Order: sequence, then C-alpha cells, then structure tokens
Amino acid sequence: MIERRLINFYTSRLFTFLVFFLVIFIFNAFKEQQGKSILPVALAIVLYGVINFVYYRIKKLREKIVPILVLDAIFISLIVFFTGGVKSNFHILYLILIVFAGFYVETIHLYFLATVSVICFMLTVALTFFIHSNQFGLSSFYSISYPVAVYFVAIYAIALIITRINKRAKKLKYELIKKEKEIEKVTRLKNKIVDTITSGIITTDENLKINYINPQGENFLKKIYPDKKILGINLKELFPVHDFVDRLDFLDRYVVEIKDRLFGVSIVKLFSDNKFNGLLVVFQDLTEIKKMEKKAQFKDKMSELGELSASFAHEFRNSLASIKGAIQLLKEGKEMDTELIQVVENEINRLSNEINDFLRFARKDYQSPEYSYILPLIREIIEDFKTRLDKSIRFEYVEEIGEKTKVFFESVRLKKVFFNLLMNALKALEQAEEKKIVVRLYEKRQYIIFEVEDSGVGIKDIDKSKIFEPYYSGFSKGIGIGLALSKTFIDEMDGKIDFDSEEGKGSIFRVYLLKEGENGR
Repeated sequence: MIERRLINFYTSRLFTFLVFFLVIFIFNAFKEQQGKSILPVALAIVLYGVINFVYYRIKKLREKIVPILVLDAIFISLIVFFTGGVKSNFHILYLILIVFAGFYVETIHLYFLATVSVICFMLTVALTFFIHSNQFGLSSFYSISYPVAVYFVAIYAIALIITRINKRAKKLKYELIKKEKEIEKVTRLKNKIVDTITSGIITTDENLKINYINPQGENFLKKIYPDKKILGINLKELFPVHDFVDRLDFLDRYVVEIKDRLFGVSIVKLFSDNKFNGLLVVFQDLTEIKKMEKKAQFKDKMSELGELSASFAHEFRNSLASIKGAIQLLKEGKEMDTELIQVVENEINRLSNEINDFLRFARKDYQSPEYSYILPLIREIIEDFKTRLDKSIRFEYVEEIGEKTKVFFESVRLKKVFFNLLMNALKALEQAEEKKIVVRLYEKRQYIIFEVEDSGVGIKDIDKSKIFEPYYSGFSKGIGIGLALSKTFIDEMDGKIDFDSEEGKGSIFRVYLLKEGENGR
C-alpha cells in the first residue's frame, strides 16, 4: 500500500511538471529570452530527472517525501531565475507545488514547504535584482516588491485552503470508513442470520437464474441433486413455479414433492423501480416433519384407543355386576326366575352393543352431532336404567320439554354420557341411608338440561377440582374414565357439564345441550 502511494507520488509530480513545461513551450512563453533560456532550462530538467531517479533508488530516502518537495522548490527557483526572475512565467509552479504537496504531507510539513517556497522565491528575485541592478535601477526594486508580496500571500493562502480541504477530506474519509465498517458489520450480521436460518433461501435474477442460495438451502438441495451446481441454473429446474410469475406477486406456502422429499415453498416477486427484478424463494424440507406428524397421529390414535378401551372396560364391568347380581339372586331364589333371566339377557345385549360401539369408536365410525328429537333417546335410557333398580331405591323422572324439541347431539356418545351419570348416582347410594334418584329434563335459555340428582355420599371438597380428570374416581372400585370421557363427548357436542355436591348429602350433575331455535345454535 505504501509502495503504491510512493509510485503515485513520483509519477504524478513528474507528469505535472512535464505537462506544464510542454504547455509553456507550445505557447512561446519565453518570448525574447527563449533562445537564451531554453538550454539552461533543458539542462535543469535533465539534471532534476537524474536527481529524482537516484533519490527514488535509495530505499531509505524513497519514503521521505518532504525533502524531495524541498528539492522541487529549489528546482522551481532555478527555472524562475533562468527565465527572467520576477518576469518569469514559471512563478505559478510554486502554487502548483503547494497544491500537489497538500495531498501527500501533513499540515505542519505543508506550511514548512510554503515557507521554503516563499524564501526561495524571494532569494531568486533578490539575486536577479542584484545581477541586473544596472538595468532595473533602485526604483525598480519597489516595483518588484508587489509581485513578491502577492506570491507570499498566495502561497500561504493556498496552503491554508489546502489544509482546510484536507481536514474536510479526512473527516469525510473517516466518516466514509466508519459507514463502510457499519455496512460491513450489518452485512456480516445479515449473512450470519441468513446463514443460520433453518429455512432455505434462494434469490434469482429477472430471468429466474439463481444468483444466491444460503447454506441451509444448499444442504436441503444436495440431498436431491448431489452432483448439480445450484448457482446459475434456472429455478424451474428445482421447483415447479409454473405460470406464477405471470399471474401472482406472492405465492403462499405450498407443498411440493421432489424425488420422494416434501418441501414447503413460498415465493415472492422482487421489484426495482416497478420493474420485475427476480424472485425470493423460501423453502423448508418437510419430509421429517411429515413423518413426525404421522407418528404423532398414530400415537394419538393409540392413546384414544386406550381411553376407549378403558371406557369399554368401565361399561363391561357395570354389565357384569348386573349379571352377577342376577345370578346370585337366582341361586338364592329370592326373585322370579323369568325377571332375572330377562335382566341377564338385557345385560348381554347391552354388552354386545358396547362391543359394537367400541369398534365404531376405534374406526371413527360415528356420526357428527346434529339437531334431532331427544325424548325418544332419554326415555329409552330411563327404561333401561329402571331395570337395574331394586325396591329400596326411590326413582323419579320429571320431563318438562315438548315432544318436538330438537337438540344438538350424537346419540351413541350421548347415551354413554347419560347412562354413566345414572350409574354413578346408583353407586353413590350404596352407603346412603335414604336412597333416592331424581332425573329432570327441562329448558333454560338456549339449553335443554339433563339433570341427575342423588341422595348419596356426595363429593369431598378436595376432590371436586379433579372430578373430570382421567383415571380419577371417587369410588373404590372405579376406573376413573367415565366422567372424563363424558366431558370430552359433551364438549364435542358444543355443550357443557357441571355439578353441585355436598359431602354426606348427595350430588347433582347437569348436562347442557343446545336446543334448536332463535336462541339456540
């Protein structure tokens, strides 16, 4: 860098002086004295060239710019002396020297060179005056003082102006370097962000040729095109962009399959001065994500199957308990055989239905909720439940809705919910002195409410917050899946389920289902 600066310094100064001399000779600057002056000037130029060459060849002197500039001032003085002194046309070389030096030396050195130039000019003029004193006369001395003073002021003024310009230039250079560093820093940060982003990024020119791709994008595409050079190829060779460029400015993320790998791709048009300038493509390899989604779906399905199995076991246990009780009574001969046989038959049919329902749930083979008449289903459940009650239990059913009332539900799941609430009420009576179950069906605002009240043991305050959690049961032999599934099923029908309970006095469970009508769904 320093060597280049020195070469520029030496070549530019020689070029400047030679051009100036050439112009002077062309325009006949020497006039009458040209014939007498040309030989000394030519010899001075040759001598000066030799001095510069020797000076440049000495490595220790080469980097010392100020001494060679002082030699320039002396050389200019010789030229001025041989071309007429104060009347010479070469005075301007002093000003050119100061301007030229201002680009290469510090301020203090520039003022030093200005002082040397002024001294050299004054000595040259004084020497010329004393040599030609008989020609000029004493009065002429005052006449030459004016140009000396003018050049004195001009040289220092030029030095001052150049110093100010240099300071301004250095400040601008410093600010420029600072801005360049900031831009470089931002560019490095941008590149770092782009390089570390998990998505692939591609930009193209207006002909859709790829001119940039980040490392992550290269990693993605190398799995598909291991031997293909990505930069410079047309985007259509990688992604099927079709006629997107002609139709849309933005293409939202879409999934495309390339050689057994799935990519999510988003494409945006880039414009400069309202002119299409290329595309920005952001893409992500979704192959592993899709595999994980399939695994998650499988796990969800298995988890759901586990819950359904628990539900099936719950219902199966209820039916087995009824069958066992009927058989025990048959052995003891405490009931009519035909009635007990009917109970067993009903429970066997119920188990068969449970198995069918279980298979339907496992295959997701059930209907979506819809508005339908609910009374036939409720009455069927109530009649089935009555067969499980012994004479010690007082049962009431209160129906306060019209025959044509339609409710938003799905029959298979709702039947499980209602039957589970009734069986829980029955279990709650096992340790109760007064055994009573009341079922109410009534309207309230936009809902039809199915309410089951029992006079059983109630629910402890500490257990109320966990009553709908899976695998939590308030019964010693319970699985803890019935209420959890009931809440899930009711939520799927856009309904609600809640309860009130007091320990030792009983519980009330309510199911809220949307009814059809202006206040309904």
